[in-house]
Amino acid sequence: MDTVPVIVEAARVILAFLNLFFIPGFVISLVFFPRFADLGLIQRLVYSLILSIGAVIAFLFVDIVLGVGTTPGTISLTLGVLSAFMLVVWLCEIWYLNSSLPVKLNKRFSRGYQALQMYFSRMINSNRDRFVNTAMARVVWHENVMSDRNHINHSYLIDIGEEIDIQQVDENKWNSSDRALLPPPHPGTRYFELFIREYNEDGISLIDDLQVYPVQVTEKSEGINKAHSIQRRTLKIARRIDKKTDTSEIRWIYSHDFHLFVLIHPQDTLGRMVDRVLLKLDEIVISIKNGSRISSHVEVTEKLKDEFDAVPEKSFITRTGKGMTSKVPESPVFNYPTETDRRMMHAEIVRNLKADYVTPETFRRSDRMIAGINIPEKTDIDSLKTFIREMEDDGNYLYE
Repeated sequence: MDTVPVIVEAARVILAFLNLFFIPGFVISLVFFPRFADLGLIQRLVYSLILSIGAVIAFLFVDIVLGVGTTPGTISLTLGVLSAFMLVVWLCEIWYLNSSLPVKLNKRFSRGYQALQMYFSRMINSNRDRFVNTAMARVVWHENVMSDRNHINHSYLIDIGEEIDIQQVDENKWNSSDRALLPPPHPGTRYFELFIREYNEDGISLIDDLQVYPVQVTEKSEGINKAHSIQRRTLKIARRIDKKTDTSEIRWIYSHDFHLFVLIHPQDTLGRMVDRVLLKLDEIVISIKNGSRISSHVEVTEKLKDEFDAVPEKSFITRTGKGMTSKVPESPVFNYPTETDRRMMHAEIVRNLKADYVTPETFRRSDRMIAGINIPEKTDIDSLKTFIREMEDDGNYLYE
């Protein structure tokens, strides 16, 4: 039996099977999800199988319902042509995505589309959002836009009812501990932008990032004309009261407090996180209004740092007749006495030692006492070491 025809026939059957139940759906999935990272491997295979079977059913529908004569050969050929056409479409998509053309087209055509998208998102969110009622802070509008497949950027404009001074801090990007509170005059505003980046997949909502910016807004009236009785006022964020450079960033002193919400409450949903921000803003505004402003995390950290730095300085201040003078702290490292110091100490001890009662008989008596010590043949080495160590400790204590 010749094996070559068998191998050729088997390869033909395999290719026909793939052409019917895998290749068309795989190429169609590439057209809808051009990047391989857009779908997982299992999802891509499932899409390929389902779309391929759907294409075969479509051709059978043409044969049975419309009465167009089809054969397995024509169906296989048609699916091959369809797969080749979809492959060309996919290659064009890859070229388009990797070129600079999307950026250029986005700048030209996306402005009006984004404005329309934000307008409808405000309308939808206004009927859906239900936030906590606070004394001062309230949400004016809520916009959201998809940033990628699983992330949604939310922007909330919050009105606190009264204009307050925005105290700021200049933070060094290269050194997180290098901060400087900016002196007055402080800018003022009553509007804040709450920016939240939400991760949303399979019903799971997590907060990736959260920032609160004091902003300045512009007011715009919409209607048939200025004399028309029915007009709609819309607020638009003109700019954030925030300045960034290559080496530092000037931020609101409470920015870090809100950013910590993501770490402290990682399981909060989007609505609960917005409620926390509203309550915190309400607390800040009421404290400023009552003249007892609550301290921010940055201010508390700086105060603790200053008090910690002041402790060594207070510990080495000595009082003199003319006032307070600073004394350089000594090194905490212990300095062992030199040979000269030891000789001086020895001479001092010998000079004050009363040795009138010491005679040669004294040393001979010591020799007889030493000779009378009975040392057993088998001595407990551990007990002897302990005894010697205790004698050494007693000797050190006496010398001290």
